[in-house]
Amino acid sequence: MGIMSCTTLLVGKSASIDGSTIIARNDDSGSGTYDPKRFIVVAPEDQPRDYSNVAGTFRIELPDDPCRYSIVPNVRNNRGILAEAGVNEHNVAMSATETISVNPRVLAADPYVKADKDAGGEQISGFGEEDVITLVLPYVTTAREGVERLGSLLEQYGTYESNGIIISDVDEIWYVETIGGHHWIARRVPDDCYAAVPNQLGIDVLDFDDALSERRNNMCSDDLREFIDEHHLNRAMTSENNSPSHFDTRGAFGTATPKDAIYNTPRAWYMQRYLNPSHDWDGPDARYRPDSQDLPWCREPERKVSVEDVAFLMGSHFEGTPYDPYGTTGTAESRHRYRPIGINRTGHMVCMQIRPYMPEANRALMWISYGCGAFTAPAPFYANVLDTPAFLRDTEPVHASTDSLYWMNRIIAVIADAHWFDTNGEIEQYIEDVLSYGLNLVEHTDKSIAEDTDALADDADDDRRAAVRLALSDANETMATWLRARTQTLLDQVLYTSSNLMHNAFRMSDHWMR
Repeated sequence: MGIMSCTTLLVGKSASIDGSTIIARNDDSGSGTYDPKRFIVVAPEDQPRDYSNVAGTFRIELPDDPCRYSIVPNVRNNRGILAEAGVNEHNVAMSATETISVNPRVLAADPYVKADKDAGGEQISGFGEEDVITLVLPYVTTAREGVERLGSLLEQYGTYESNGIIISDVDEIWYVETIGGHHWIARRVPDDCYAAVPNQLGIDVLDFDDALSERRNNMCSDDLREFIDEHHLNRAMTSENNSPSHFDTRGAFGTATPKDAIYNTPRAWYMQRYLNPSHDWDGPDARYRPDSQDLPWCREPERKVSVEDVAFLMGSHFEGTPYDPYGTTGTAESRHRYRPIGINRTGHMVCMQIRPYMPEANRALMWISYGCGAFTAPAPFYANVLDTPAFLRDTEPVHASTDSLYWMNRIIAVIADAHWFDTNGEIEQYIEDVLSYGLNLVEHTDKSIAEDTDALADDADDDRRAAVRLALSDANETMATWLRARTQTLLDQVLYTSSNLMHNAFRMSDHWMR
């Protein structure tokens, strides 16, 4: 269980405050590891054509017509590209992957395709997290196309692990889950709902009538019904969960172990508790508790969801409950009972917002933060650009440095963690400042380039497109320059406060006042 990582929050366009589709995921490394991150643009000429992965012996010839896309991958290439989060020039966004698990009966029926480097040149491995975005995002113009391409690749080549993959555009959000080595299911997040997903198979029901016909809101492998029947995967006791339009996929494919109740379900519980606060979540008769294994995959929030809500939740640690590791209620045991969303080994959080009220040229924003979300805040960066700011791009792979956002945030978190109550006010002010400055900069930038972006609707001139991308790149540089200065101030503040609280501190006045 310790190797599992990541938390996902998806917000449909009618559930968000401005009509945007929003997909967000914490990319958390495994226990005891930390993955530096960077923000880069992949130009069409830099996209590989003959692709091979690092984990195994997977090889594929990719199409010769990729589009430009921006990603937030690992800095170190020891485990492959691991693009993790990205938006292409058609405003299709992807986040990959949410590590999930399927049950042993599924794996017996459709084993993973073994990742083996000792295959003597023979391709015997499928693909996995390191490959997904690179294989899909540069070649699709809608989220639906992305699901179809991913599904086709899974059926043909297979995978060596279980993952959840998010694909969105301005109209739709799709969540795909791999089932064993070659099968998959996908559901569209209802426009008026959000979906909260920890490291557990999340899709609770699938409409086979839709998935195997019109595919309006459900998709799956073509042979999935036969696969279920042949291998006795249907666990439903009632006709309600056994009908073609309401099949219990979580029961058939997923897990519900005591470890899930500690590591996974509490995170989904806390996100739903925050977005539907009028429900009873804490009382003795509460319908759902932190260890409930039957939390719904998606539900309608009680009020419109903003990027600020997403930022809070993706850095949260059970605030207002007895389970907060920084809290004062509960007990020493309860404060460390469950795995928080904002965990020490978060590499980045990327919240991708596709805005319907903006022209295509500047429609997509990538709200990016590096490091533990409890001590930082996401800042907005335009996705459709020619290059990215050095402060987020040129992350040192090994050595800590104040020249990059990743390492600055890691340093701040370690210092502030030891003195939570003394530094929390400064952290909260930093979060407020980053979000408010970012929102203001985006609004100002959108207005300043409105004439150029309006012209792009009827004018496909490459020079004009390049000029718009340059303006967006300049806005990103402005954001990064401000962010560097503000983050430096926060580092100075927490360093000073924590220095005064060191255990070996001593003043003569301390002695004479006794």
